[in-house]
Amino acid sequence: MGIAIDGIASGIDTASIIDQLLSLENRSILVFQQKIAAEEQRRAAFSDLNGRLQSLRTAARGFNADDLFGNLSATSTDDSIVTVSATKSAPLGTQTVEVLQVATSHRIAAQGFVDNTATGVAAGAGTFEFRVGSGANQSIEVDSGTSLRDLAEKINAKDAGVRADIVNDGSSTNPYRLVLTSESEGTEGLITVTNNDTTLDFTNPVIEAAAADGTNAGTYTGAVSSGGAFTGSENTSFVVEILQGGAADGTAKYRFSSDGGLTFDDNGGAGYDVTSGGPLALADGVTIEFTDDGSPLTAGDTFRIDAFNPLLDSPQDAILKVNGINISKSSNTIDDIFDGLTLNLHSASAGKTVSLSVGLEAADITPALSAFVGAYNSAIGFLNQQFAYDPASGAAAPALNGDAAVRQVQKELKNFVSGRLPGLGSDTVSSLSELGITSNEKTGLLSLDTTKLDALLRDDPTAVERVLTSFGERLSGNFEFVRRSSNSTPGVYAVEVTQARTRAEVVGTAPAEVLAADESVRVGLNTNASGGGAFVEVQVDLLAGATPAQQVAQFNQAFADDDLDVTAFLDTDGALVFRANTYGGDQAVRISSDQVAGPGTTNVGVAVRSDTGTDLEGTIGGRPARVLDGTHLKGDNGYDTEGIEVIIPDDTSGALGQVRIADGIGESLPSIIDSLSTGRGILASRTSGIDTRITQLEENITRQERRTAQVELRLRRQFTNLEVTLGKLQSLGDYVSQQLAALSPSKK
Repeated sequence: MGIAIDGIASGIDTASIIDQLLSLENRSILVFQQKIAAEEQRRAAFSDLNGRLQSLRTAARGFNADDLFGNLSATSTDDSIVTVSATKSAPLGTQTVEVLQVATSHRIAAQGFVDNTATGVAAGAGTFEFRVGSGANQSIEVDSGTSLRDLAEKINAKDAGVRADIVNDGSSTNPYRLVLTSESEGTEGLITVTNNDTTLDFTNPVIEAAAADGTNAGTYTGAVSSGGAFTGSENTSFVVEILQGGAADGTAKYRFSSDGGLTFDDNGGAGYDVTSGGPLALADGVTIEFTDDGSPLTAGDTFRIDAFNPLLDSPQDAILKVNGINISKSSNTIDDIFDGLTLNLHSASAGKTVSLSVGLEAADITPALSAFVGAYNSAIGFLNQQFAYDPASGAAAPALNGDAAVRQVQKELKNFVSGRLPGLGSDTVSSLSELGITSNEKTGLLSLDTTKLDALLRDDPTAVERVLTSFGERLSGNFEFVRRSSNSTPGVYAVEVTQARTRAEVVGTAPAEVLAADESVRVGLNTNASGGGAFVEVQVDLLAGATPAQQVAQFNQAFADDDLDVTAFLDTDGALVFRANTYGGDQAVRISSDQVAGPGTTNVGVAVRSDTGTDLEGTIGGRPARVLDGTHLKGDNGYDTEGIEVIIPDDTSGALGQVRIADGIGESLPSIIDSLSTGRGILASRTSGIDTRITQLEENITRQERRTAQVELRLRRQFTNLEVTLGKLQSLGDYVSQQLAALSPSKK
């Protein structure tokens, strides 16, 4: 800007005049700024609305949380008999259980041993061998230096399902006993000692030698011995106490206990005669014998005999009734009666029925629904405020008052909460009102009836899950529904298997017969048939006279010996069948014989015959489905059925049934909100339009400011020129005046 000459010549306040002219020029900027402020207010209001919608979206998405419907409550009416736990796949409802017998582990013990560290348990080198159930045989080397503790440690080191413990039973002679306990409950945990080169006896009951108490008077010098054959089922100590002193000729009297001294049999107070010359019967086949050397027994003298039964606990399976059905299990922990339900048996109580109840944890669902209702009411309440404008009040209208986009959002939300969920019909719970969520007719605000919700959670919890979550289920048919994806479209879709997954199988030409002559059969297996792999063959040489059953046994033994993954069996007609154990099109089986099929043969025949398994193929909703893991069908990408996954049983084909896909609140409402607030959604478009208008107004201001600067420059230049011109004229006037003044005296 040049030098300004402010009224030097004219005396005019040019700066004030210029400022006033510029102020008039800038009136449009003020208008633009007011419009920007209004647009920013609208933008803030849309941002507020979008934030409330996103909170509603988050609350709705919460219904898809994995643990919301995965938390089940499982209770028993008598925990002392049976307790129960449940996972998400457990059946909801009540089951009845009656425990008739709990499973027990097999427990056996050897006779007492003098010590546990010094004395050897074997006379020389040998083995101690055992197995659990049908498991592998376990062998332990022993010799004269192997102590009881050494043997126990070696058994435990095998980690073969048996725990070895040494128990000191407190007996006076041989107190140490080796106890073997199966780590598996039930009859499957039976311990079998298959070879025993030790002196330990795990089979026969043992009666220990009679021993006199150290507190006896010592007057009796005769011999005391034990005898008999112990028939008791429990280990015990027999106690013989002298009631009346005297010689062992019938003078002395005694009483005895068969339970270690807890109770005594004293023959009604008369006692029993102590006689010599033969054993005196006590109980359970145990006897005691005194010799009469003339020395007297003293009242209070006590003698003890320990009797052992090697069977401490018999292995037995659990027996129970579930919903009236008798069931036998090898363990007290049972997880294979109902999918997802584990029973733990604690005691038997025949005749007493225990109820096991499984239900959803309503405490988790109610807060989630309450949060959803709160988020929805926040959004609807804000929208209501935008339309609650009374011009007569004189107050400013809300920022979004009358906006069509806001009206559309309000309409979409209200239609959603009042309608049925996508994929659900009148055959099931399909609306929020049926869950106990109702809308105020005037305000549109929601309220939750927890009593109605709790009743539905109790009676039909799956219906609640359908309405709230991204849901899928099998409506009918012989298959298992696994999952759906967010790309699966709501609807009902048929599941059809166009080709079953099968095993390669070759059948004899006719029923097998008793062999009239020796016969050799070759059986081959190809485990890479689809890739051009080679057959691995086994030749089985059968002898004349072999029956069909013997033929099957010989085939299967040969397959086991050569690791050929094939099984032989007889079909219902008696024909030999050779089947691959693995499913799928990679497996092929072939057979041939050196004998022509006919009477007195296997009827395999000399011609090589083969078969190849097949892989699963199928459709969902008539659309292509990919095969996963051999047995899973999954809807292919790009179709309505995308991501729908089911498990198909082997050897099954045809139309199997239907699946239903439903978009509950957790899936459908977020989609609606996304369609409004993202991409080309109406709210996104409104916000984008506001941003565009603000940018345009800011550009208008910038242009106007540039124009004003140019006007100011022009005005200042013009006024400067004016002052310069006036200054020149003033100087000229002064000059003329001076000249005229100089001429005046000459005229006089």
